[in-house]
Amino acid sequence: MNFWPISLSKSSFVFTLLFIVTGKLNGFEVSIKTNSPVVEFGHSLEVNCSTTCDNPSMMSVEYKPGVNPNRTKGDKWITDRFPSVQKWDFTVPCTVKCLSAGGETKEDKCVIPVYNRNLSIVPPPDVLEVNKPYQLECTGPKVYPKNKLVLTWLRGSETIANISTEEPGFPDDGPLKNVLHFNASISDDGLVYTCLAELNLDPNTTKQIANASVTLKTYSFPEPPRILSRDPVGVNQEVTLTCEVPNVYPAEKMRVRWFWGGEQQNSVTNQSNATTVRATTTWTPRETGLTEVSCTADFKDYPSIPLKNDSISIEGYVFSNPEIYIPITTEGIPVNITCSVFNVSGELQLRLKKGSEILVNRSASTGLTIYHTVNPRAELNGQQFTCEAELTLHHHSNTIVKQQSATLDVPSFPEPPKIFNRDPVELNQQVKLTCKIPNVYPAEKVRVMWTENGTEWKSDTNVSGHLTVWATTPWIPHETGLTEFVCTADFEDYPFILPKTDSVAIEVYVFSNPEIQIPITTEGIPVNITCSVFNVSGELQLRLKEGSEILVNRSASTGLTIYHTVNPRAELNGQQFTCEAELTLHHHYNTIVKRQSATLDVQCKMWKNWMYYLIIIAIILLLLGFMCYKKHRASKTGNYEVSNAKANNNNEHQNNILLVQGL
Repeated sequence: MNFWPISLSKSSFVFTLLFIVTGKLNGFEVSIKTNSPVVEFGHSLEVNCSTTCDNPSMMSVEYKPGVNPNRTKGDKWITDRFPSVQKWDFTVPCTVKCLSAGGETKEDKCVIPVYNRNLSIVPPPDVLEVNKPYQLECTGPKVYPKNKLVLTWLRGSETIANISTEEPGFPDDGPLKNVLHFNASISDDGLVYTCLAELNLDPNTTKQIANASVTLKTYSFPEPPRILSRDPVGVNQEVTLTCEVPNVYPAEKMRVRWFWGGEQQNSVTNQSNATTVRATTTWTPRETGLTEVSCTADFKDYPSIPLKNDSISIEGYVFSNPEIYIPITTEGIPVNITCSVFNVSGELQLRLKKGSEILVNRSASTGLTIYHTVNPRAELNGQQFTCEAELTLHHHSNTIVKQQSATLDVPSFPEPPKIFNRDPVELNQQVKLTCKIPNVYPAEKVRVMWTENGTEWKSDTNVSGHLTVWATTPWIPHETGLTEFVCTADFEDYPFILPKTDSVAIEVYVFSNPEIQIPITTEGIPVNITCSVFNVSGELQLRLKEGSEILVNRSASTGLTIYHTVNPRAELNGQQFTCEAELTLHHHYNTIVKRQSATLDVQCKMWKNWMYYLIIIAIILLLLGFMCYKKHRASKTGNYEVSNAKANNNNEHQNNILLVQGL
């Protein structure tokens, strides 16, 4: 970094400064030149005195006693070389007496600033606390004349303070000091402060002779740590304790530790934000009473900063969870509700509550059980009761409250199940049997079983409306007669509630579909209409009907076929006939009716058909005759239609066509 206001040269020993104090009197001058405008104490210097007088009668350069240069001399100049300057007051006087100027004497004098590089800074503390006042003291080197020295403080590259001495004074008068006062800030952390010593040669030129720097470290630790977790802890229950240190800088260098019983505990440290450090540890008290825990915070890298801590006494206690027990019962059977706490360390208040209403309230200094009798009713089903325990500790002002709730469960089974499927079922035809259990609670705990003649069947159940259970089972009957089904519902979890049932005897029957046959015929040829049922189990009534008119009606207890003869006429074509079978079952009062219909198809007589054929043949012959007539007429007149004739490459044939067209 270049701190020079004006650069003098690339090398400090190449400087040559001309000090001229002339009096242009009688036409001559006296001048003094040096190879450097300033000289470091103990270093070399070259001084040259010269004149413009043509005939100087006397030329002298006299120094203070003890200054002995290596001198060379000419008619108009004197050059003195000093291998090591050992005087602080280095004044060079040069006197010339000029004969050509009437014996006039002129004198020139210059003072060469002498300096050393003894620049020092009083060391600041290892680390500075933010927002506290501090000072940096810089002591400058020896310089003569003293007023040539300037001491400047730089904060980074920014000039923040400079000082100089107005009086020329001697070095032994006391060194120049520049004291910088400031309040430490976070931005100072890691920042370089530099004290720069310069010589002021003229208003526009300075020379740097020495510099010294310090790098500051700052910290912020205004508040001690705070233990956030202060509540009592149950014995043998693990708890996480948290210690927080706010407004810390640098937060990543903060060390937070947990102690209890004089031993350091394992902990986890993290930053909740840029300036807040938190440390957590887990702790499990093993006995009741007070245990002192402490949290300490310090900077491991800055041992000069005193640590800070916080400590608390945490009470360990015993407080078992309350237990509430409500037996399952039914309406009208009283039940005792029990509320218990078995182990505590402190003063216990035990309450049994229904909603906000306190039913029982007792106190003790150990375990306790209280009771309340309830007469269950259907409207109390689902009523919630709460066992509430409040513990007052020996060393803590706050109380601890624990609760446990239970619901009064009054199972309700007021109505038996009801089977919906009671109609007869046809053999080998699948059917789903359905059983409904209404107004039951709790519906999800109802168990339903189907049995067929004592054999259990699988069933599917579902709940609708929270109080109704539906149970279905598929069934394919494989033999005729009566089959008894029983639907049984009960509570598997409540064996004291008796099961309820519904049963049904379903009749299985055989009843084949009726069949009707009407042959195709023609007018005048009688035809037999057949109506048949081949297999039934029951009393069969078989009827052949034309519209609503019953043509034939027969009964049987097995298969049956009946007939009816019809003399077809044209107006009967499309007439519908129905074969209707009605089955009366052995064990069911309702009858089952099946029907099958067919249509009479009456064809025309044969001679009418031949007449149709003759008419068609006659029309065809007329058309052929008309075509022959046209062709014959065209051959007589020479007109032929050739528009659709095919092209032929035979020229003679084409000529013939043209000839015919010409005719």
